[in-house]
Amino acid sequence: MQLKIFEFNDIHVNTYVLWDETKEAAIIDCGAFQPNEHKELKEFIDANGLQIKQVLNTHLHFDHTLGNRFLWDTYGLKPQYHEVEETMPGQREQVISFGEVSEFEEGIHAGHFLKEGDVVAFGNTKLQVLETPGHSPAGLSFYCKEAGCVFTGDTLFRFDIGRTDLWGGNEQVLLNSIRTKLLTLPGETIVYPGHALHSTIAKEKKYNKYL
Repeated sequence: MQLKIFEFNDIHVNTYVLWDETKEAAIIDCGAFQPNEHKELKEFIDANGLQIKQVLNTHLHFDHTLGNRFLWDTYGLKPQYHEVEETMPGQREQVISFGEVSEFEEGIHAGHFLKEGDVVAFGNTKLQVLETPGHSPAGLSFYCKEAGCVFTGDTLFRFDIGRTDLWGGNEQVLLNSIRTKLLTLPGETIVYPGHALHSTIAKEKKYNKYL
């Protein structure tokens, strides 16, 4: 599996494009909002001859979903996420609560809901769905055993954990998710978070002060 990391919007969300030798691809947490970000993402997809098959969200905080409408308009694909995430305020309401008023349209609702144990496939690649709530009501992580990596959204960061003061956050639930779902993965597993730099499970066990 190959991947490309884009850092989009003012909150610097890691948007992941994953693909394999079949050229089928998935996008995780598309934060592309501005026209120049749309252009950059589409040009990369076109230049590499990728066929987008899956649009995935680890959770529905607005910074991770800003590109969903662009993906729907461009590729006709709706996002997939956990159903309970829809108990949070909508995208526009979240933005306003951060002290900004935006003119963008509301985000796209799910084409399919995901839960623990589901497998998302594209090409010859499979992503195992892990339920990792705590940062949000029903956040997900996506684990690829063959590639030895996990996409954790805002659940687990490099030497840090996700904040729990937003909608549906709960620190004890978050820590339990990390300990029971993520730290049980092989130590060499690469952790690709929703923001900033990647890490490994072994490094998090050793250096993460919260764990």
